[in-house]
Amino acid sequence: MLALAAPSAARAQTPAAGGTTPTAISLLPGDVIRVQIWREEDLSGEFQVAEDGSVVLPLLGRRSVSGISTERLREQLTEEYDQYLVNPSVNVTLLRRITVLGEVRLPGNYMVDATVSVAQLIAQAQGVTPDGDIDKLQLLRAGRVVRGDLPSTSLLTEAGIRSGDQVMVGKRSWLARNLTSVVGLLSIASNVASVIIITSR
Repeated sequence: MLALAAPSAARAQTPAAGGTTPTAISLLPGDVIRVQIWREEDLSGEFQVAEDGSVVLPLLGRRSVSGISTERLREQLTEEYDQYLVNPSVNVTLLRRITVLGEVRLPGNYMVDATVSVAQLIAQAQGVTPDGDIDKLQLLRAGRVVRGDLPSTSLLTEAGIRSGDQVMVGKRSWLARNLTSVVGLLSIASNVASVIIITSR
């Protein structure tokens, strides 16, 4: 039986250019892998990666998967399940557990495909509230702000978002949130001023 190769510590932690790390596109502790094997429902399912970077899979048992790309994992699982199945067709999807907070309609924890964009993640939370600003996004990790300028168009992998991270949606400015009221007050003030001028004549 083939063992899944674990990456070196250096490969898992060394940052790449532009702030993206190799682990941003690979499996990490806290992630969930969705394994789909054609015509094998008992072997298919969603399996969480433990803190030690391992996952327990049907028939294969515990395997170290931390830092392995989903494509490499798919290839390795296909090889291993080939010992039990005839021409197995395996598909692997990486899911990340992310908390969406702030000005969204349905804040909470979401498990999403790691290849979606930040905007699609926020859409899972039913979008921003009337007071929310999609251009004011922060990425928090362990209670600290990792990025204060998180682009909504970035993919989760591009932004380096990991399982356990939080995406905070900020509010629009006070003026933007109260523009209608301000315009109304200015209109009233203008009308009052006009009346005073006409009366003074």
